[in-house]
Amino acid sequence: MHVGTQHFTTTDEDLEYLERYGVRNKNENFITFHRQYGWDVEEIVEKKEKCAKYGVDMEMVALPMANLNVNGGGVPNFLLGNKGEGDKEIDLVCNMIRQAAEAGIPAVKYYLCAIENQRTESLPLGRGGSVYSTWDLSKADTTTPRYDSPITAEQNWERITSFLEKVVPVATEHKVRMACHPCDPWLPPNFRGVDRVLGGFEGFQKFIEICESPYHGLNLCLGCMAESVNVPCDEVPGIIRYFGSRNKIFLIHYRNIFGGRNKFQEVWPDEGDMSMHRNMLALKEVGYDHMVVPDHAPGHQNKNRDRYESWAFQFGFIKAMMQAVMDNGN
Repeated sequence: MHVGTQHFTTTDEDLEYLERYGVRNKNENFITFHRQYGWDVEEIVEKKEKCAKYGVDMEMVALPMANLNVNGGGVPNFLLGNKGEGDKEIDLVCNMIRQAAEAGIPAVKYYLCAIENQRTESLPLGRGGSVYSTWDLSKADTTTPRYDSPITAEQNWERITSFLEKVVPVATEHKVRMACHPCDPWLPPNFRGVDRVLGGFEGFQKFIEICESPYHGLNLCLGCMAESVNVPCDEVPGIIRYFGSRNKIFLIHYRNIFGGRNKFQEVWPDEGDMSMHRNMLALKEVGYDHMVVPDHAPGHQNKNRDRYESWAFQFGFIKAMMQAVMDNGN
């Protein structure tokens, strides 16, 4: 396994920064999306080759799920039950998988969420004035319907299954790993009229059994898993072992939280409720061999400095944790 990133572009400045901090692998989010056909293979290849000049392997790209809906909404039509437009979106996803394979990219990440991510006010501030992404269900609007008609768990699973039945065979044919991210955060049933089914361990258990393929797996976010359980420190290593022992983890988001289900803050990796060392040991135990990325980063009030400071700290933390578990023989 190796440290990676998903937040930096392919500018000289960003690639020099990654090279300076020993980050040799990345996911690329910033690819021009064309609604008619998806991506330009030439652009992906150009970005990949530029990364290589700095010793960085562009080993994954992100599907533009929030841009698929022709009506401009952040949720694709195929998750809303709009079959005509939804089928076009799925065809587009299949084409982008083919384009990734043609460009020499072995993996893509994506998500399948029928309602957007949820957060509340980022208070209290953390150490040194850190700003923590926060979710407190008791302070959220839980009653205003998100849509005119509810989306039940049964409907959600039907739409997810239909997507996978069309997409996974294409990914398998072209040998592109599909890494699905959890919906963030876990939400109680019928939250604003939507049953979110991929917010935690139980949903992912069912998910990986649909359309079995070595190319159908997870972008396992340890923060999201912690947000979905009651005792993150004890439960998350077992989740890693469950999916890792089945070779279903294709990308790790390595972040920590204070709290748990329905109330948490995303914090620095060394101060949260989880033992990130125990999590790294679990990854070593299952033989995980892909990227470990910081995912999110706390900010602070000096906006000119927080981006680079936050990521540098987390890259170093991840590299140190990897070195610790590899060197001590555990």
